[in-house]
Amino acid sequence: MAVSAARNEQLRRYVENRHIDHIPAGARHGKPWHQFAFWFGGNVNVFNVVLGAVTVSIGLTFWWALVAIGAGTLIGALLIALHATQGPRLGVPQSIQSRGQFGFYGSAFMFPAVLLLNVGFIAAELVIQAQAMNGVTAALSIPAWIVILAVPSVVIGVFGYRWIHWVMQATAIVVGVALVIMLAQGLRYGALPAHETTWARPTFGLFLAGVALLVIDMLSFGPFVSDYTRYLPAQTSGRRLFWGIYAGSVLATFFSCAVGAYLGALLPSLGPVAAVGKVSGSWALVIMAVSLINANTFNAYTGSFQVLAFGSMWRRFKAESVTVRLVPFVCVMAAGVATAFLGYRSFVTNLTNFLDVLLVIFIPWSAVNLADYFLVRRGRYDVASFFTADGAYGRFAWRGLLAYAVGLAAEWPFVSQPDYTGPLVKTLRGADISWLVGWFAAAIVYLLLVALVPGTAARRGRPIAAGVR
Repeated sequence: MAVSAARNEQLRRYVENRHIDHIPAGARHGKPWHQFAFWFGGNVNVFNVVLGAVTVSIGLTFWWALVAIGAGTLIGALLIALHATQGPRLGVPQSIQSRGQFGFYGSAFMFPAVLLLNVGFIAAELVIQAQAMNGVTAALSIPAWIVILAVPSVVIGVFGYRWIHWVMQATAIVVGVALVIMLAQGLRYGALPAHETTWARPTFGLFLAGVALLVIDMLSFGPFVSDYTRYLPAQTSGRRLFWGIYAGSVLATFFSCAVGAYLGALLPSLGPVAAVGKVSGSWALVIMAVSLINANTFNAYTGSFQVLAFGSMWRRFKAESVTVRLVPFVCVMAAGVATAFLGYRSFVTNLTNFLDVLLVIFIPWSAVNLADYFLVRRGRYDVASFFTADGAYGRFAWRGLLAYAVGLAAEWPFVSQPDYTGPLVKTLRGADISWLVGWFAAAIVYLLLVALVPGTAARRGRPIAAGVR
């Protein structure tokens, strides 16, 4: 019996067997600085190199691209760092915690939306990786490379949370050093054309488009950022955690995008991935391909939580089960591979459109979630009620749902996308400020609804304690 218990404990250390259930105190581990390394590793990659090049390709000059990248990163990282502080306090994935704002069934709209986000990012990342490796050797086609590159991502995911963190920390060091070398090589390769170094102001709409790309690049982590902080001890300093995640995300994203913007401005005809190969050689392409392996893993990992969260509306899954965690994980990864097969020929165009749509969907959710957590409940929730339709948050929480709907409605007049242009966009000279309007509209409406029509707990001033049954 003792040998069996020791073996099971060793298995738990290397192969995660928990999923969407609350993480008990005895299983908590980690420190805030680990999160700095994690989010630095999660953002110092070829995806952000490509995104940096996109900010130049849409029409911004290099210097204005850097300003837009900096502004968007600072804003977006602020939101995800705030979301991340919920993880240690509540010990559940972000999608489960959203039931506190929208209700047990009311939060269900988020599960397919986040799943689509995860599958879309897996597909985009695999395509970028495959293009990089295809630049090293064309002996294998891009679809073949997509399959090959998905394999190590699956292996890491089999082991789960600890391994995802360990690999991300290693990624931060290896890819971070590589990008420094690549930037130095880019600067030595040649100076930027004169038209790329001008400070002539772009149109306000064009500048905001660049900012919005980075805001949603950052906020795309928001619906699942707590998934990677939920194992931290409950007494973890929220301030240290916030600054660790904020600094890691901002530094890595800005630096990666800056490299991409420079290469995109220097060799616009090649595309960012080909430009990396031209300037730095095959070794850099290999590093760029490797930089996203773990990103694929954590997208599939958190995507599996959306499947389980949706399924948990009808049945309660066994709290500790490797099988329950792995089956949806593999299915989500397979969906990402299939999507990459279908869209690899025009992934840059699809990527920007994809991010624009996600911006509209997730901004109002972020506003309601943060307003409720920090200003209404102040982090005090009945965690057990997240897992029952008859708990403290009910089946449908109408205040959160109504505020979210108002936020969505407020966005549409200001949306500027290839397939839709809002009626007020021309008045603003093409500026898409939908994300600003939607966030503040949803947050303000939610706070007003809570103040004017308070729930039972708020009316009595009774704190809702965190706990599990």
